[in-house]
Amino acid sequence: MRTPAPLSPRHLAAGVGLALLAAGLTPLVAAPAHANPAGTGLVISEVYGAGGFAASGDLPTSAFTHDYIELYNPTSSPVDLSTWAVFYGSATRATGASVSNKTNLTGTIPAHGHYLIQGSGNAANGAPLPTPDVTGSLSLASASGLVILSNQQTSLTPTTGDIKGATGVVDAVGYGTANTFETANQGTVLSGTSAATRTSAGADTDSNLADFTVAAPDPENTSDVDGEPQPTVLEATFPGNKSGQVGAAITPFTLGATGGTSPYTWTATGLPAGVSISPAGQVSGTPTATGTTTVTATATDSATPTAATDDVTFTFTITAAASLIAIAQVQGTGATTPFAGQQVKTQGVVTASYPTGGLNGFYIQTPGGDTVNASDAIFVYGGTSGFATYPAVGDSVEVTGQASEFSGATQISASQSGVVPIGSLGTVTPKTSIPGTECALPGTTCLTGTALDEAREVAEGELFQPTAPWTATDVYDGGPYYSDGTNSGAFRGEIGVVANSSKPLVAPTEVIDAQATAQVAERKAYNDAHRIILDDASSWTYSTTQNADKPFPWFTAAHSVRVGSAITFPKPVVFTFGFNAWRILPQAQVVGDSTGTVDFSQTRPAAPENVGGDVKLATFNVLNFFPTTGEEFVASGLGTCSFYTDRAANPISNNQCNPNGPRGAANDANLVRQRDKIVAAINTAAADIVSLEELENSVKFGKDRDFAINALVTALNADAGAGTWAAVPSPATLPPLAEQDVIRNGFIYKPARVALVGESVVLSDQSSAGGPFEDAREPLAQAFKQVGTSDARAFAVIVNHFKSKGSGTADPFGQGNANDRRILQAQGLVTFADSFKAARGISRVFLAGDFNAYSEEDPIQILKAAGYTNLESTSKPDEETYNFDGMVGSLDHVLANGPALKDVNAVDIWDINGYESVYYEYARFNSNVTNLYAPNPFRSSDHSPEIVGINTARDNVTVTGTARDVVYGKAGSISVKVAPADATGTVVASLGRDRVGSTSLVSGQGTIALAAKSLPVGRHTLTLAYSGDATHKPATSTVTLRVKKAKASISTKVRPKKIKATKVRATIAVTIDARGFTPTGKVTVKVAGETYRATVRKGKAVVRLDRFKKPGKYTAKVAYSGDATTTSASKRITIKVKPRR
Repeated sequence: MRTPAPLSPRHLAAGVGLALLAAGLTPLVAAPAHANPAGTGLVISEVYGAGGFAASGDLPTSAFTHDYIELYNPTSSPVDLSTWAVFYGSATRATGASVSNKTNLTGTIPAHGHYLIQGSGNAANGAPLPTPDVTGSLSLASASGLVILSNQQTSLTPTTGDIKGATGVVDAVGYGTANTFETANQGTVLSGTSAATRTSAGADTDSNLADFTVAAPDPENTSDVDGEPQPTVLEATFPGNKSGQVGAAITPFTLGATGGTSPYTWTATGLPAGVSISPAGQVSGTPTATGTTTVTATATDSATPTAATDDVTFTFTITAAASLIAIAQVQGTGATTPFAGQQVKTQGVVTASYPTGGLNGFYIQTPGGDTVNASDAIFVYGGTSGFATYPAVGDSVEVTGQASEFSGATQISASQSGVVPIGSLGTVTPKTSIPGTECALPGTTCLTGTALDEAREVAEGELFQPTAPWTATDVYDGGPYYSDGTNSGAFRGEIGVVANSSKPLVAPTEVIDAQATAQVAERKAYNDAHRIILDDASSWTYSTTQNADKPFPWFTAAHSVRVGSAITFPKPVVFTFGFNAWRILPQAQVVGDSTGTVDFSQTRPAAPENVGGDVKLATFNVLNFFPTTGEEFVASGLGTCSFYTDRAANPISNNQCNPNGPRGAANDANLVRQRDKIVAAINTAAADIVSLEELENSVKFGKDRDFAINALVTALNADAGAGTWAAVPSPATLPPLAEQDVIRNGFIYKPARVALVGESVVLSDQSSAGGPFEDAREPLAQAFKQVGTSDARAFAVIVNHFKSKGSGTADPFGQGNANDRRILQAQGLVTFADSFKAARGISRVFLAGDFNAYSEEDPIQILKAAGYTNLESTSKPDEETYNFDGMVGSLDHVLANGPALKDVNAVDIWDINGYESVYYEYARFNSNVTNLYAPNPFRSSDHSPEIVGINTARDNVTVTGTARDVVYGKAGSISVKVAPADATGTVVASLGRDRVGSTSLVSGQGTIALAAKSLPVGRHTLTLAYSGDATHKPATSTVTLRVKKAKASISTKVRPKKIKATKVRATIAVTIDARGFTPTGKVTVKVAGETYRATVRKGKAVVRLDRFKKPGKYTAKVAYSGDATTTSASKRITIKVKPRR
């Protein structure tokens, strides 16, 4: 939480370091120092940053109406300021962040003269400034900040720490506890009645601590020239009309005067009873009676022999002592208290207490039911020194103090005597759901802006203990993104969390087409309504030198808070507003592991999910892996470097190395730390091919182009075993050196698992001025195959690193800067991939790398339209590779064309980086007394790797067969199809171990001929076995076929032709035919009441009948019984019997 001093929001400047670093802004580079002990250059002589404040709490009315910066010219000549400017930066700015708030100067500063720059303020409070020489709008922080005098007028991007002599810096003052300064900051925070004043006019030892002191503000303009006679007229300064309340000490204030001969002594008449003035002009006391008086204050100077005097009059209104009212009345039903500036008295139960951490106060709340349209809780502020003793949580107290607004929240400023224990008022029951967080996706019903603030105002300061799911969404640097679009860049002990959700917030264009503006706006409304700041309940900024010895809240080496961590609340929290964001505070300051107060699930994945497949492909942005360190770059005479340092001022990583120097570790010790993390990540990922982005392009430093990637391979093999990894060599054809970036793409692979097919190819002819890859890393293509397979089974991988979002033309649809460039790069990639695929005779292509575009943004949509599928995680579909501004999304992708997609087995995003705090990174080593660095995979980069399992040996196929019923004795067939249709080879049909037929495929089809009598009668399940070919795996399936019995036909002959009764016996010759084979079985003949049987042999049977007793016509039924392969049959014949004669 920010320092709890009641500053106007105009004094609050949020750091934007991350975005500006991404934009490629150049931090300042060390140059020869410009110390000025002899007084040979312009200097900043005075800084005042609390102009225009009314009295609040224990802080008096500002001495002057406006902020100001005063310059001094110690030289004997006037200086033209028409090309000069003064700049202002936050006291806790991020290193390298742009300092762009400025006032351009005009006119001339005279020799030995002053120059006054007026900033923002409020004419109602304080004395007016002398006529300024230039008027600007700079809003300086009252306590601490950075002011730079520059002899040019373009934005500066200095480092934090010592910037003396930096390019563009003529003079700089880090006043208060600012983290940017010359040698050391001035060291004492300022106020509305104090300024940072140069100890000796014009002298400049380049140490703010030595050169500046804190004194009463004394602004001078160009009319004030040293060595010339000073104005002799004494003028008492109007302090503004004052007010107070019976029984409450007034906020002390000190009268001021100009001119005459200082010092001044003061007297006054008409002061309220109980209020007095000291000879130095300080007015203090506790009023004892009501009424309005006219005060006349007289200043007497030290002139001799006759002192001058001057009077100033103002009114002093004292109101009656406060009567007891409810907290809700103090809060009021609007955004601000109706009792601002007045003494109030109220009672409540203490719900949170902050004796440590700098908040210097506690919360109280009225127990029982809610008050309609007003909060029942309020913060009690003990001033800059806090209370001597603090009430405990659960105590009931009566508080008397002055009501005011601080950073959007109502508070009571009280002294120790204003806090009185009372009998128990009861117990406060926490609420469970933060107003405005109940809305669901797509966000149509979510409140926004003023409506959301109004819904929450009634709960300001109240106690909550949420029961619904909450999730961490912004853990990057302790200064999370706020819903108003600001973030800090400094570690303020804050975490962005999502209320009423089990998932982190998602960047709208990760899931919504950027041009679908209405849906994008709905998603933003949902994100803003659910985003809450989890505060550590302190005012400390841990990323400053002053606080680096204070342990981080939330994060320890053994306890990580990650994006996606589930949050539960064993104890209640306070919900309030402050510094442009709604936030929750634990009941006491959090130091280190918060378990038991606020619990976070520990979700670090020790290894990626098993994606299977024959070969595993990963893409990994290695966060500026530069084996060429900054110190080596400088020592080699290649240029200069400035560094980010740890809390002991040791160089850790490169801030800026010019010209176009290394971007990674500052020295060998930190290179080892960076490399150990990358090695742990890659070797644990268990991939066979890794595409690398943000790899040093070593040729830019006079080394072999592959020096860096080979150094990484050496380190990987030292950990995994000799020969485990190899690097893909750079191709011979490359863009001209001047067109290559200082970072490049590359491939490493495991030779035991995969082999290279042909050389790599870089897209080498599109990097010149105006070309698609003028401002991006050129794509690199390589064909790979699984070891043991033919070259025909090769597949292509093309690694990419498109232009970042940090600089370039802003996209009107929220896709970041340079979207137009990434569109051109996506189009160029499609053409390059097609060319490489055709040249190598390859059908399968994977596009991998850091595309700097979310999944529904234009560049990815162009690749999809070209036939590529963006591969999402199959293990956890919601996981993404990156987190920015507290929202997850994937900038890193693996895309597959149609043939490659068929081979994808599974996909995983191993969330080891994007979901982690930057303070686990090598570049934050020893930045805090709690050192979070460890040589493990976590935060080895800022992008998490994506891993794809590929079934690459041969294509899987499917075999299908169809067959019609076959009549035994006839030939049959089976129609077979193998998919995909380009399969060649044979399909064999078998019954058990017996092969019954086969076919050779043409366009994936064939017909198996079944010979007659090759299968017995019955229903059969035949096995169809596909042999496979060079690109298709063997496969089997079955087909069912029925063989039916053959149909029998009967023919007969009766002998002799003339049959006489009682004399001649008849014989019937029966022939059974089954068309192509000879049946067996029995024949039965029924005639004249007799039945005769015979055996069929070779298809024939002979039946001899008894003599007929009578002449006539007899009908005989001849029946065939059938056999295993032939159906039964019958027929009737007529036998004529003649009389015997």
